[in-house]
This record gives sequence, structure tokens and C-alpha cells, in this order.
Amino acid sequence: MERPPSNRLRIDMNAIPASLQAEAQANRAPRLGFNATKVKICLLVFVGYYLGAKLGFALTFRPHPVSVLWPPNAILMAALLLTPVRLWWLVLLAGFPAHLAAQLQSDVPLRMILCWFISNSCEALIGAGCMRSIIQGPARLDRLRNVAVFCLSCVVLAPFLSSFLDSAFVALNHWGQGSYWEIWRIRFSSSVLAALTITPLIVTWGTPGTARLRNISRWRFLEGACLLVGLCIASFGLFSQMGSEADAALLYAPLPFLLWAAVRFGARGAATGIIAVALLAILGAANGHGPFAGKSAEQNALFVQLFLIFRSLPLLFLAALIEERDQAVETLREREERISLAAESANLTLWTVDFGRGESWMNEKGRALYHLAPDEPLSREFFLSRVHPEDRVKVDGAIEEARNSTQSFEIQYRLLLPDGETSWHIARGRYLRNARGEISQLMGVALDVTAQVKADLDLRLQREEMTRLSRVALMGELTASLAHELNQPLTAIASNAAAGKRFLAHDAFDKKMFEELLDDVYLDARRAGAVIHGIHQLVRKSEENRRPVNLNELIIEVLRLLHSDLLARSITVETDLALGIPAVAADPVRLQQVLLNLIMNSLEAMQQTPAPNRRILISAAAADGFVQVSVRDHGVGLPKGDPEKIFSHFFSTKPEGMGMGLTIARSIVQAHGGELGAESMEGGARVFFRLPVV
Repeated sequence: MERPPSNRLRIDMNAIPASLQAEAQANRAPRLGFNATKVKICLLVFVGYYLGAKLGFALTFRPHPVSVLWPPNAILMAALLLTPVRLWWLVLLAGFPAHLAAQLQSDVPLRMILCWFISNSCEALIGAGCMRSIIQGPARLDRLRNVAVFCLSCVVLAPFLSSFLDSAFVALNHWGQGSYWEIWRIRFSSSVLAALTITPLIVTWGTPGTARLRNISRWRFLEGACLLVGLCIASFGLFSQMGSEADAALLYAPLPFLLWAAVRFGARGAATGIIAVALLAILGAANGHGPFAGKSAEQNALFVQLFLIFRSLPLLFLAALIEERDQAVETLREREERISLAAESANLTLWTVDFGRGESWMNEKGRALYHLAPDEPLSREFFLSRVHPEDRVKVDGAIEEARNSTQSFEIQYRLLLPDGETSWHIARGRYLRNARGEISQLMGVALDVTAQVKADLDLRLQREEMTRLSRVALMGELTASLAHELNQPLTAIASNAAAGKRFLAHDAFDKKMFEELLDDVYLDARRAGAVIHGIHQLVRKSEENRRPVNLNELIIEVLRLLHSDLLARSITVETDLALGIPAVAADPVRLQQVLLNLIMNSLEAMQQTPAPNRRILISAAAADGFVQVSVRDHGVGLPKGDPEKIFSHFFSTKPEGMGMGLTIARSIVQAHGGELGAESMEGGARVFFRLPVV
């Protein structure tokens, strides 16, 4: 029967390169079988567990039934902490033959041997599982929290629970002579001591990412060697050369070396020192030497266990605290270096003032900029003395306002340099308060923006110059129209003057008629003067003079200037001006330039349009707090696909055009808080601008 087609994706293996197939096989190999890493783990666990069991037998106080320090459980737990969870089965599998090899050499029944391995494995699984689930990361003993979790999970909880199982196995197999609770207590104290001494040693030296031995300096090696030799000499003299009647104060002899190891070498040094003291103390007591050899075997074992447990716990916490502090210092140093590098790259000035300690700091860039000596303190008075006199009141007010509130201050000011020059800066700062709400610290940063301010000033001057040149170029196009506008009042003045002379020549003096002639001459002269003044205001270089402007009146004035040019081009202008539109705050001369540019562009766009269709519609209306003026023509329209192209620099459809008219017009409108846009219309285009009302 034919198999129906499948919807699953089928991959042709022949189409995959051989290198990729080999890489895929290599990635799958660790999961399907043994590789070098797994073999290494198995060998290390086997050897460690076997040697640990042998060491445990040697550290048994006869006839005490349980070893004072039983390393196999701790070694198994350390191996689980250092390996991924998916390989835990491999660790237990490697430890089982080592357990059999060590235990079968004694007279213990096989059933009891198997039960002991189960209890040992349970202890390792409980401790490692609890710690890994709480930490959620590598089992490192370089933090107080990690050490606390380790002590709770591996040192207390795991031995506590597994000792119940171990004692139950002993009772079920009728092995041993002690009672259930006696065996539980002996096994618990032995497991606690092993977890506290053996496991940290393996974890600290085997954790990935720690500094390797070859990266340690020669002097560091020498210091560590001297420390270890001194610790061994002090411990050997105390636990192997002195009797049980020795003064109890001598028990503190190894303490300076242990503190030295914890402070200088962290968790790794503390763990190494602890195991050295533990082995020498147990061996000395086992041979009948030292302060723990004067009682029975059971009491001696208990006393040495308690001594080592209470000596090890604070050392592990101290070492973790030292390492955590060193890591914080290193992180802070790296962060400060990154901040300093960023500040130097950006020419930033950084400063802090600690009011509680009476200390201040400013980076070298800032001290050079403010001419502050290395040992000279930073103060508000000193800072204000460097600020330009015209800006001091403003700067002082901003700082004082920030001091009385929780807000940051940001100010731009001028800095007065010793050579009389000024530089522009932007400073931002914040006052910090302590738990009682009192001001404790001031932090700030300043940026030198002199180059930016000068560049902005040069750009503004260039824009103003370009605007003036644009006006001049526009006036070249309006020459004919302006000449006509001036010709009318001048012709009328000449005609009225000639008529007056004729009246005087014929002695036909009519006072009323003569006054009318003079009034006409005066009005025509005022009209010509207004035209000339408007031209002068349009082309001369001056600052903006903003005032309330009625755009309807502005449109009418511009159309009056263009009247003759419109007639010469046979163009009809229609207006749709809303009555009572609100005024806008603007410079009328600059808005006149914008409107002149839009209308002149419409005239140029309709050169090829038939005369009957040459129409321009100018409208003005108010809505949503804006007044909008639009110019609608029936010309060639806007560029297809990109109407905004007409506002680009140097874009022009006229061979002699500069391509700056609409660009400058848009900048003028935007400077007034408005916007200038365009859209294609059927048979033409519409250009409009919007300005906010007063």
C-alpha cells in the first residue's frame, strides 16, 4: 500500500556541506555517548571518592564506630555542585564502583555497603539540589548569600535528613552497637564537618572562571607558600607536639594564619587553611596528641568536630565578605574608569561635594578648565567667581532653587577665563539628601559647548545673509512691477505740478483748485515713499521686528505690489479671506517675503498655461488656534512622487533660479512657530503655511 504524502519538512542530507554535518555530529556526540569531558569527570570522581574513603578510615578514632571526618559524601556533593544537572547521574555512577572498591576491603556486608552508598548519595543530592535551586547559577562561595545558602543546604539540611536514612539502614541491617539516635548524632556531626571542610576546598578550586595558577604573580605564590608553611608549623606544634593538658589559649595559635588566608586569598585561601588545620587536628588527636586527646575516643571526636566546625564557619563568611567587597571595589573602579574615559572623550567636567565630610572632588579636566589647584577645595562661591558677571545671578538662582527642592538644575552660562575670553557651558546638578531629609551631597556635570554656540551663531548669520540675498534676488524679479507702481504716483505728481504752473502762467489763480493740486501732489508723494520704504525694508539686513499682524491686510498689500505684474501676465487673482481672523505675532516684512515668493512661484508655474486658465486663488482662514494662508495655482504642479522636493536646498525648475526661495520661506515660517507645506491638486498645486495666533 502506498504511503500518503507527509506534511513534514524533508531535508536532503546530500545538500548539507560535509563540514556542517561533522559539526552537528560532534554536537550530538556528548549526548549519545562518552566523550573526553565525561571520562574526565568519571575518573576524578572515582579517584576522589576512593581516596576520600581511605582517608575517612584513617581518621577514625577506634573503637569509635564512625569516622571523625568522612570525605566521600562531601566529595560527591562538591562534584554535583560543579557539574551540570544533566550529568549528575554520571557522577553517582562513577562514585558507585569507588564506594564498592573501598568498602569491600572491610568486613562490612554487601547489603550494608549498598545502603551506605544510597544514604551518601541522598546527602549529596539534597545538598547540591537545594543550593543550585536557590542560587540559580554557579555554586560559587564568593558571596555572603551563597555561603549562607551553602551552610543551610549542604552543611545542615543535607546531613540532618540523610542521617535519619543512614541510621535506619544501620538498624535494619543490625550493624553496629550504638542506639539509633547515637548513630544519628555521630553520623550527623561527621557529615557536617566533612561538608564544611572538604566541599568548600573542592568548589573554590574547581569553580570555572576563577583565576588560574599561571596567572598568579610570583610574589603572590611566595606569600601563599609562606602562609601555608606557617599555618602547618603552628598547627603541627599545637596538635601533635603538645599534650592534652596544654593551655586552651594555644588553640588560637593557627587563627592569625587563617585570618591572613581569608583576607588575602578569599574563599580559596580560607578553605585551604581550614582543611590543613582539620587534618592536623584530627591526626594529632587520633595519635593521642594535642588538646583533644585526654578523653574517651567518642568525646575526643566530638570535641575536635565542634572545634573545627565553629572555627570554619566564621572564616568562610569572612572570606566571602572580603571577596564580595573586593568585587564591589573592582566593579566601582572599572565603572569610574569607564565614566572618566567617557567624560574625557566628551570634554565633560565632573564634580561632587560631600557636605557631611567636608570633602569635594573634581576631575582633572574640570580643574584645568576652572583653573582650580589640585589641593584647592571646590565651593559654590569659587564656582560663581568663575562665571561671567552677567550670568552669576541667573546661575546662583538656579542652584538655590534646586537646593530648596528635589529637582535637578540645568543652566547654560558663560565662563570667564583668566585671559579675558569667555566660553559657554551647560551644567546639570542635583542635591542628594540623607535618610533624615538633610542635604548631604551635591553631584554635577558640565559640558563645554563653546564650539556649538559659535557654530549656531555662524549658522544664524549665514541664514540671515542668505535670507537677505534671497530678498534681493526676489526684488530682481519684481523690478518691472515696482517700476510701474512708482511710475503712477510720480506721473501724477508731475502732471499736477505742470497744471499748477499753467495756472500761475495764465494768472488764472484759483486758490481752491491750487490747494487740491497740492493735496494730490502730497498724497502721490506719500504713496511713492511708502513703496520705496517697503522695498527698503524688504532688502535691507535687519533684525526681526515681531508684532501683531493681520494676514488679510498683508495679502492685500502684497497683491497691490504685484498688481502690474499680474496684469502683464494676464493672470486673474481670486481671494477668499475670512472676516475677523485673529492676528499672528510675526515680522510683517519676512511674512511679506514668504507670500511674495509663493505668488511669484505660482506665476512662473503658469507660463505654459493658456491665458483663460491662469488663475490664482489666495485664501486665509483660522482654525484650531492657527491661521492658514494658501496659494492655489493652475500650473505644472509639484514633482511626481516627492512633493517635498521643492523645499530642498538648491532645487529649482528655473534655469536661472537659486533653488533657495522655498527653503528660506520654510525656515522663516518655522522660526515663527508655524509650518509650510504643499500638495498636488488637479491641474496645479497648492502651497500653504500655518501660523499660531497671538
